[in-house]
Amino acid sequence: MFTKNTTFRRETPFFLTKFSTISLLLCIAMMSGCVSKEAFQQSVNKNATLQNEMAVQRQEIAQLQGVQQNMAQHLESKKAEIEALQQQNIEAMAELERQSSIYGARTVASQQKIDQLKQQQRQLEQERQRTEDRFQELQVINEKKTGTITQLENNLELERLAREARIAELSQTYDTLVSSLEDEIHRGEVTISKLKNRLTVNLAQKILFPSGAAALSNEGQTVIAQVGEVLMQVEDKTIRVEGHSDNLRIRQTPQQKFPSNWELSAARAASVVRFLQNHVGIAGEKLSIGAYGPFRPIADNATEEGRAQNRRIQIILVPKEV
Repeated sequence: MFTKNTTFRRETPFFLTKFSTISLLLCIAMMSGCVSKEAFQQSVNKNATLQNEMAVQRQEIAQLQGVQQNMAQHLESKKAEIEALQQQNIEAMAELERQSSIYGARTVASQQKIDQLKQQQRQLEQERQRTEDRFQELQVINEKKTGTITQLENNLELERLAREARIAELSQTYDTLVSSLEDEIHRGEVTISKLKNRLTVNLAQKILFPSGAAALSNEGQTVIAQVGEVLMQVEDKTIRVEGHSDNLRIRQTPQQKFPSNWELSAARAASVVRFLQNHVGIAGEKLSIGAYGPFRPIADNATEEGRAQNRRIQIILVPKEV
């Protein structure tokens, strides 16, 4: 194996040196006249042999020099290939480093994305849990509201039935009063009206009280007793007795007990209430008094007929106050 630095030294071969010595000796011998022909011929033959050996050696040297040149060229080629491979290796290492850097950056970005997705997943899970909790709360609320609605519907139904019962009772009371006071109604002394859950009995003053007086007449007691007997059967109503008068001033006499229509209307209402409690037997807590004097007329006070309508007692069935 040859290397780049391998060199061949051009030295004189041994056989050339030997041949030159022999030739010199022959020359000396010939000049001295001491050499025979046979010895000379042997020297010539030997010299020819040495010449042939020298030619062969030169040919071998030429071949070796060709091989050396080829090897040098081969080494130069290999050197270039190695340098190219080294350059490729450097570039490959640089590319590997670049790819590794990119991969590292992508790995970091991917990990960040994974962390972000995990965070979003946790948030979604928390939101889902909150939604489920809220849904359960809404279910409980809905069940309560459904129960409340059902209860309200039941209460509404009960109220409807109770209202219908009250209306039926009021209608029955109305019919009974109309039947009991049929004569007075025909004479126009009593009117009965029914509006929603209110029933009003309007009694003219002339069948209850003497003029300017607050004590019930016998006829008035009879009429109030009839009305009271019917009204005391109503359980869920309050009986309000209202006193009304016309707008004429009361004449001031020594015998006059009432300085104005206020006192007169109040006294007449009180007389009716007292009679309903003491003689008919209606409980006092179901009774109330109202006095309005001339300030709630139902007719024109400019005529006697209108004033007669305004002088009245109204007995009204109203809902109990809670």
